[in-house]
Amino acid sequence: MPNPTSRDVHVNTPLTRISIAYRNAAYIADQVFPVVRVDKQTDVYFVYDKQSWFLNRSKPRAPGTRANRADYGVTTASYLCVNDALAKEIPDEVRKNADMPLRPDITATEFVTDGLLLAMEKRVADIITACANWSNASNPAIQWSDDTSNPWGDIDTAVNAVVSTIGRSPNVAVMSWDVWRKLRQHPDLIDRVKYTRSGGRLELADLAAWFEFDKVLVGKALIDSAVEGRSESISYVWGDDFWVGYVPPTAALEVPATGYVLTWGDRVVERFREDQEKQDVVATEWFTDEIVCASDAAAIMADVV
Repeated sequence: MPNPTSRDVHVNTPLTRISIAYRNAAYIADQVFPVVRVDKQTDVYFVYDKQSWFLNRSKPRAPGTRANRADYGVTTASYLCVNDALAKEIPDEVRKNADMPLRPDITATEFVTDGLLLAMEKRVADIITACANWSNASNPAIQWSDDTSNPWGDIDTAVNAVVSTIGRSPNVAVMSWDVWRKLRQHPDLIDRVKYTRSGGRLELADLAAWFEFDKVLVGKALIDSAVEGRSESISYVWGDDFWVGYVPPTAALEVPATGYVLTWGDRVVERFREDQEKQDVVATEWFTDEIVCASDAAAIMADVV
């Protein structure tokens, strides 16, 4: 592929604004792992020793004596924001023949931005649904697609696993659409609302109220795992698991957040010319790293349906 010739590669500010503003409603990764900007592409962050904060070391102080001394341990962990990028060509013929409302540059920007967001969604979902990443992981005795199962008890067990470990209630629950469509038909849960709501329909707000979640997120994003050009193989990005965790409203020090998406710099869009191909190229990129900060601040019920 020849290098750009007639125009140097440059950041296209208007297209960058479109990319930054782009938000596919199906993506929930940044609501599970909040996005945090970092100053360096690679560095370390501090991890406080959990036990230091739970030991009861306060003692009565006699007159003229010093207070009992205590300290907390701090270790470090590293991160590396990797450049994730995607580009789309716009041949001159396509631009010249495009009718309104077709907007080749804008559509290309949205296309490559969606590609980056889908990739991040998949990375975060893979972290969330990997049982090895969490101190509290289990399987339901009976899958929730079976009417004799006990989803209420299973969710309560997961919630209690977090509370009894970090002293905070998990405030976010995550599942795929595949899990939710089975859960909202479960007779055990429908029985709790059928006499108080017209139609007896279970809603996400019911789970939030029952288990004191601030958010109940349903991942509807799909991904095709087939080789490009082959028959499609579509599945839900968020799998068949139910996850609960503590997610602070904003990034904060000394708070046991489950994890963060670290970003170095902004997501930007570049446009450059390929003269021999008689086309422009719209490319977007950003530097990210998705990290687990507190493995005991979450619990997962795996393969619930």
